[in-house]
Amino acid sequence: MSPRRCAAAALLLALSACAPMPAGTAGAARAVPGAAFPTDDAPFSGPAAIEHLVTIVNRHRATKGCPALEWMPEAARVAQAHSDDMARRNYFSHISPEGRAPMGRLQAAGIRYRRMGENIAQTPGGPDDALGLWLTSPGHREILEDCEYTHHGIGERDGRWTHVFVTPWSEP
Repeated sequence: MSPRRCAAAALLLALSACAPMPAGTAGAARAVPGAAFPTDDAPFSGPAAIEHLVTIVNRHRATKGCPALEWMPEAARVAQAHSDDMARRNYFSHISPEGRAPMGRLQAAGIRYRRMGENIAQTPGGPDDALGLWLTSPGHREILEDCEYTHHGIGERDGRWTHVFVTPWSEP
């Protein structure tokens, strides 16, 4: 493993919680909009990279007997906003500089949940590297392989990945 990848893996943090939120709705789950994948191994970003990460995460979960996660647009907006914020303000943490945690971001978006988890990664290598980092971190791997999560959303900006996992309070 390269020193850069080791450093990135060392920086990763895991956060998972099991608490109901008092307000909001989970919204309807739907597929990620289609996008073409690049034809070479070069890192990529944007909708194609997010769709690729959805595919490889669900492929990995299937090997553990877990159902595929359903795309939740509201969770994706929360994830994208966190990745955008980390990139814009040049930080890497589950907690914003003002102290807002993942649970607060979901609550502010009106998402009610029974369970939630968040994985973040910072890597210039694209979705395959982000998943690889999460799989080498016990806490991140535990969230990825938790079959009780049913929905998710992903955001990415400048190599800062946010993956939000949700089990809605009431299934859509």
